Amino acid sequence: MAGSSTDEADAPRAHDSAADATAPGAPASGTEGPAATLPLPVPAMESDDAPPEADAVSTIGGAVTGTGDEPAPVGGPRAGAEAGAGSGNGRRKGRRRGTHRGATKPTRPRRRRRRSIIGAAAAGMVVVLGVLGLVALASDDGRPQAPKPSTAGPRPDTGPVPDPAGQPAAPEPTPPGPAAPGVRWPTGTNANPPLDIRAWEAWTGRPTDVATVFTVRNNWQHIAYSDWPFADYRPEVYAGQLSVAQPLFPQSGDERTCARGHYDQHWAAFGQTLTRNGRPDAIVRLGWEYNGNWFWWYPRDTATWRTCFQHAATAIRSTAPGVRIEFNVSAHRDRMPNGDDVWAAYPGDEFVDIVSSDTYDSYPPSLTPELFEQQCIVPSGTCTVAAFARAHGKQFAVPEWGLVRADRHGGGDNPLYIEKMHDLFERNRDILAYEAYFNAAEATNVRSSLINPPLHPNAAQRYLELFGATATNRA
Repeated sequence: MAGSSTDEADAPRAHDSAADATAPGAPASGTEGPAATLPLPVPAMESDDAPPEADAVSTIGGAVTGTGDEPAPVGGPRAGAEAGAGSGNGRRKGRRRGTHRGATKPTRPRRRRRRSIIGAAAAGMVVVLGVLGLVALASDDGRPQAPKPSTAGPRPDTGPVPDPAGQPAAPEPTPPGPAAPGVRWPTGTNANPPLDIRAWEAWTGRPTDVATVFTVRNNWQHIAYSDWPFADYRPEVYAGQLSVAQPLFPQSGDERTCARGHYDQHWAAFGQTLTRNGRPDAIVRLGWEYNGNWFWWYPRDTATWRTCFQHAATAIRSTAPGVRIEFNVSAHRDRMPNGDDVWAAYPGDEFVDIVSSDTYDSYPPSLTPELFEQQCIVPSGTCTVAAFARAHGKQFAVPEWGLVRADRHGGGDNPLYIEKMHDLFERNRDILAYEAYFNAAEATNVRSSLINPPLHPNAAQRYLELFGATATNRA
């Protein structure tokens, strides 16, 4: 869930019922699963949380030029080598032979003067050419550039590209007009059993492409070893993709123990659980919404947290190499509870396949297009997340999005929010791994429900017009 109030008590939360539930047939709380014995590579611990190094630059004739167009990954300097600059004195050896026909042969002093004039002119030409070259080189000021639109696909998102320090650059102009109705990307909804994903499919008139689920997370047995909820989504039962949200450790754990590798055997066992249930290619949303304070796995020490994430990702891949690891940001939270910038927690491109955003219509609600765009381009905004994914060569996802009950923080029945999210998906569909509407009706939740019950009838109608089978078939 993507609540964003600084007052945790009044933040509406999109949470799953698995948080405190006991899975069907699962052992009692507090039991631990067997330890795996597979040896795992251990990422090195980071010694500090210093900002990434500055981009490499070359100085030619006093002008500083950048070495590339893309921002460096957070947590490290830009990869790649610089092209060196050649050098020379610009003088031509030898002298002109002979004289113009009919001219009086000059005396020796005049010949030296002519050579001096010619040399001065040649030197002047070298200076002019050098200045022109430096102007051309200096036109690239070395700053991160916004990603260029793909010629083979739709226009990229209008969000800014974060620079290596995590601060967004100026956004591109918003494309005129809304996107055409229809779904041209993987789409789905939350689907924890016994929630019937088939009801959502019947309502939209088309099958889902992805089911977003949550494990019971009160101990390692439920997190890593239990077949629930995966057994309900074996490939022969559900043909779509499975996305599973996982904490980095139960509430009894901590990031320091995780960073030392003491939980690696549990995560290796989790990879085996996925494989056993026919889901070795699942999407695993590790430590989701880490930048909020409503879950216990938010970073205390950011460098330690990153190392913890790296351990978990490496261990899961050791037994399920086909999984896709997802790094998930909660919108409307530009700084983590420890005060660090939201992007300081990024564990590095090597450990991430998908960069995603959980976003809800709240804090404040997007009651106008301008408000939506303003929130979308803040450091934790969904447009910024999409731009970050694009700049790092990753896929983008929105595993949770939805309306929020009408109160002082949520927009209630707001069709505009549905429209703007559809436009965002369309702009980024060339890198969109999936998106899933979070449909919840519990009084303690965000109350985003479009069906069973239809709490937001106007927004529900707009969803069908844009995301339903009729619109998709017409597109």
